[in-house]
Amino acid sequence: MDGMDLILDNIRKMMEELFDECKDVKGVMRSHVKDLGVTGVDALFEVVMEYGFDPEMPYPIVHFMVTLAKDIDERDGGRISVALNELNHVIAVGDYPSFGAFCYYPRLRQIFLSYRLPVNPAAAEAEVSNIRYYMATLYRQLDIFADFIMFICDTQGQTMELADYMNYLSSVEDIDDIQERTKALEEYLNKLESEGQNNG
Repeated sequence: MDGMDLILDNIRKMMEELFDECKDVKGVMRSHVKDLGVTGVDALFEVVMEYGFDPEMPYPIVHFMVTLAKDIDERDGGRISVALNELNHVIAVGDYPSFGAFCYYPRLRQIFLSYRLPVNPAAAEAEVSNIRYYMATLYRQLDIFADFIMFICDTQGQTMELADYMNYLSSVEDIDDIQERTKALEEYLNKLESEGQNNG
């Protein structure tokens, strides 16, 4: 097995381990991610090799892409893009450093997270360790911020600004305890609703 095959085989195993499945769809490894965050968000996780940047490029690129929301009303695209830009600032330099960037794609009316990672097939085992670290970090990132994505897409019910969402996160002592996060989110939403009624 050559270096690139070893890397791809390990990515496939990681996806099966994390998400209980990995299907090959025309050269794209694909898994459905279920029950992210407090609100139980589902997402589509895809990995594909990209070679088209530059023929002289020394390393192939592994492109990770996660679709978190689709069928977004086009009228909400501008507002959602602003909210995602603020979120990208938080994951770039804020309290929750992560990889990649969240984007709104108007043509498909989707929100996705994208991250491209150059890999060196000659150092396949080291690259597999890097990818394992990335995927564990990504899963945590999605679990923490999937709820915010749902809030900015919700035009019928409860919406939330990023500052409020970050205040909610900071009120949670153990961010990995889903029950504590659920309780804290309910309390924070009730507080926001109460403040809105008092100001109304």
